[in-house]
Amino acid sequence: MVVLAAVALVAGLAGQARAEVDIFASTVPAVTAAPDDTSVEVGVRFTSSSDGWVTGLRFYKGAGNTGTHVGSLWDGDGSPLSVVTFTEESSSGWQDATFADPVPVHRGRSYVASYLAPNGRYAADEEALADPHSSGALSVPAGGGVFRYGSGGFPTATFQDSNYYVDVRFRPAAPGETVPENVPRSASPASPDGSGSAPSPAELDPVTLPPNDAGPGLDLPRIPWEGGPAYWKQFSKADAAGWDDPAFFPIVSWFGNFSTDAEVAYDKSLGINTYSGMWDGTPYQLFTDNGVFWIGGQLNSSFTVDSDNWVGQFLDDEVDGRFSPADGQKHLQGLVDALPEDGRFRYANFTQMVVARDLPEAAARQYVNGYTDVVSVDMYWYSIPFCDLTPYRDVYLTPVAQATCRTASSYGATMTSLRAQDAADGNLQPLWQWVENLNGGPPDAAPKAYLTPAEVKGAVMNSLINEARGIAYFNQSLSGKCQSSNVFRESQVTPGFCGNANVAAVKAVNAQIHSLAPVLNTQSYDYTFGQGLDTMVKTYAGSAYIFAMVDGSAGPGKRTFTLPPGVERESVHVLGENRSLLVDGTGRFTDSFAEESSYHIYRVPLAPGEGSE
Repeated sequence: MVVLAAVALVAGLAGQARAEVDIFASTVPAVTAAPDDTSVEVGVRFTSSSDGWVTGLRFYKGAGNTGTHVGSLWDGDGSPLSVVTFTEESSSGWQDATFADPVPVHRGRSYVASYLAPNGRYAADEEALADPHSSGALSVPAGGGVFRYGSGGFPTATFQDSNYYVDVRFRPAAPGETVPENVPRSASPASPDGSGSAPSPAELDPVTLPPNDAGPGLDLPRIPWEGGPAYWKQFSKADAAGWDDPAFFPIVSWFGNFSTDAEVAYDKSLGINTYSGMWDGTPYQLFTDNGVFWIGGQLNSSFTVDSDNWVGQFLDDEVDGRFSPADGQKHLQGLVDALPEDGRFRYANFTQMVVARDLPEAAARQYVNGYTDVVSVDMYWYSIPFCDLTPYRDVYLTPVAQATCRTASSYGATMTSLRAQDAADGNLQPLWQWVENLNGGPPDAAPKAYLTPAEVKGAVMNSLINEARGIAYFNQSLSGKCQSSNVFRESQVTPGFCGNANVAAVKAVNAQIHSLAPVLNTQSYDYTFGQGLDTMVKTYAGSAYIFAMVDGSAGPGKRTFTLPPGVERESVHVLGENRSLLVDGTGRFTDSFAEESSYHIYRVPLAPGEGSE
């Protein structure tokens, strides 16, 4: 009997070794390399019908999916359980990595397996997980493909029921075998580039900010501003609508028509809270029922003088490009004179001519300062032909070199020029930036380029760094192969729409804006962190927040930051990127920017006795 038991034990152990299963076997994705080249963590949510161990991870690799791939296993709440770096990868196909120690998995509980694609180009088949998928003991729910833009972190976002072909190797427990409880890792892995340690998943974007108990600030001069959220108190409609709340930040959709609650809900999920330019039959009730806002004229009789979600009057668009200066100014003055004093602010958008030297200076400044309470400029650097013109004409108040013209830094240069024009009369107003979400080119010519998802986010962030108080998305693509009169709506109703990746990028950067609105709505400090950098620094609740990108003087790469005098910390925390950076004895730290559109946001505690992050 002893011999038989020993034989049975050996057979059982051999059976365990043979029992490893996975979810997707040798499936080859239809799309092995998505066109998105943004750094993203992609993964799969799964459960098991039996206890056991995850011994390793797998993912399908296509062309262009380059860089170091770090895999992670998480419990359903986002606590990291184990990590592994994929080594000895093949050029394409299924890649495999084994954990140093098998990870216990318990039946009925939810887990997420993921890996970081630092240069995007991940496998992705839309609608492939529209229905649940099972393989042996392992099951993936419908919509179980998840992602998170950035340099790592627990992925939770979903898109069009996509399968990103991330997998596990799972060994079920033998009968009578005890599987211990998971012990989450005490610290998340270092960032793939080895630049620092990582915070817990609870600290990842969207950021949850503490109450603003003031706390210490910085001993630095301030950037002049219009007053932040308090500015809106002078307009009774905006004040009643909550625009003076420091947690509110205006994000506008231009021609974002909607006709149902479901359409508004979708736009809100993208971070849109305000509209300008719409179908004149739009019922006002959709604004009030969904807590969104209208800037424009009285679309129809459902809009009344008492309509609080109708917060502003839109005077006109691009008057400077459609009229001579004298006629344009007469036109705008006529519009202003015809408006009642109804508690609504007045807003106009202009072309790049008001920040260039082609218009007489007095005319440009009159456009910017003479008629509005809020003003913006549209100049779609990434997608219109201007940057490639020969000869190139750098006619802007803030120089834009041709070599770096088609970069995010040019959007910031537009804001800097607009700030200079706005300051000319000594009365400041909020300045907004228009950003094309796909293509800003004219309908009679193919676009020079469509924006990539990373460029959309970079254009928005560089505008904020250069003091934009609101973002307006040009929500149309009027030429080329990917056309739409309403890009956001198209992404909602059209499976496989060519602009879906860009809309996902809009959603991601808007989520960052909304989560950081109390920070963004404070007055910036005037400080330069180092050469080749475009930065903004603010303080909130006892910490400094540094928003950073490369400037237009050079390409991407490493940059060195010098902290302001009196700020003595051992490290800075990089928001949403699962890492921290060491500060040397001279107050300097170094970070890398992979692309010209890349950005980082750093948090530095200022309160005495507060630990470094």
